[in-house]
Amino acid sequence: MSRDNARFSRRALLKRMGLGAGFLPLLSTERARAANASGFPTRFIAITWTDGICPPSFYPSSAGAITTLPPTLQSLASWSSKVTLFKNASKAQSPFDLTTMIDGDSAYGGHWSYPALLTGDVTVNGTSSMANSPSIDQVIANNLASQGVNNAQLNVGCRPYSTYTSWRSANTPNVQQSDPYKLFTSLFSGAGMSTGQMTSQLSRRKSVLDFVGKELTAFSKNLGTDDKAKVQIHLDSIRSLETQLTSSTPSTPATCTSPDITPAGLNLNNVSNYPNHVKFMADLVAAAVICGKARSVTMDLIDNGGGNSLTFPWLNIPSPDFHAIAHQGSANYTQKLTIDQWFYQQCVAQIVGKLAGASEGSGTVLDNTVILVCNDMSEGAAHYVGSIPYVMIGGGGGAFKTGRVVTFPNQMPNNKLLTSILHAFGINAGMGPAKYAGDIDSALMT
Repeated sequence: MSRDNARFSRRALLKRMGLGAGFLPLLSTERARAANASGFPTRFIAITWTDGICPPSFYPSSAGAITTLPPTLQSLASWSSKVTLFKNASKAQSPFDLTTMIDGDSAYGGHWSYPALLTGDVTVNGTSSMANSPSIDQVIANNLASQGVNNAQLNVGCRPYSTYTSWRSANTPNVQQSDPYKLFTSLFSGAGMSTGQMTSQLSRRKSVLDFVGKELTAFSKNLGTDDKAKVQIHLDSIRSLETQLTSSTPSTPATCTSPDITPAGLNLNNVSNYPNHVKFMADLVAAAVICGKARSVTMDLIDNGGGNSLTFPWLNIPSPDFHAIAHQGSANYTQKLTIDQWFYQQCVAQIVGKLAGASEGSGTVLDNTVILVCNDMSEGAAHYVGSIPYVMIGGGGGAFKTGRVVTFPNQMPNNKLLTSILHAFGINAGMGPAKYAGDIDSALMT
């Protein structure tokens, strides 16, 4: 819907008529926005880093149900039923291809492809690249804002410096918050509610639902059979919400707890503090999503260009730095695999585990989330940007069939994956240039 026509939306019309959301089903329907069958919101989290992976230890060897995860992903074994992997139908590699996203179809664009991870739309200028359009997290946040859900977006980073995967618009990046202490204060300082406040809030919500239910019942008496059926379906939904509220107690939000980010005052520019930096940010991202303080999150784990002397002494890898190790390719898969496994264990699995441990209705927060783990190249030695390693975790509220390896006959533009994720959020939009329009809904969705 265009901005000029927004004033004529169903919600705007009902507001001006003095009617509530309970009457929405009586007007021509729009596709649901960022909602799913569970009644809980769908969330999006992107976790990104650069310099590729070790292909033999990352790509699945066969299609179908996941039985054993590849070595790089072993820390996700407890949640393998929530994981979706991708591969070429005839080769043990990913089918997703960023080469088409870079002007000139540069197959070895390497770091130039970084802004394409979440946009699928990049222009290279000399030795740098800029996104030509908003990234998927921004599109989701914009859609939420159109529904009145503000401050849904969160951009964080660990040593991101001046590189970005999240873009507000063409050539305009979203700057990450890289200080976990400041982020903690902005998210959780003074945010708690007393038991009395929570009880009052639950009562107010139930009172609104009671009112809407009575109004709908009276309104339906003069309707035809088809419209009565629509109203009845909506009444059933309202009763379901009433049941959820009635069964809730002031202790229900106890799942929402602020993370512990101690010790305080660490110098986060000191490489020895990087493990704490990553843990702090992972815990803050998980808590922000569970507590409803963010619904569209991007977390950049490293700067695009080499890591600025990021070494891993805690893994007994004091030198060379991450970028140099990646450039050694198969000659140093041993150290590269150790680092990749550390990233998945200390960040990805940390977030996945916390979301999986937070109950939500008959499922968990993870069930209502899409986590997209991204890297902008296959193997860092060649800077090849075909066969890029995406991993998807979570079902998006039942939108995706998980626990399997999905295959495609040919390399697939990453635009189609991003577009299908938007569809899971009820957003009818495409990502990237029109010539790469399309989706892979039929392969991913139930």
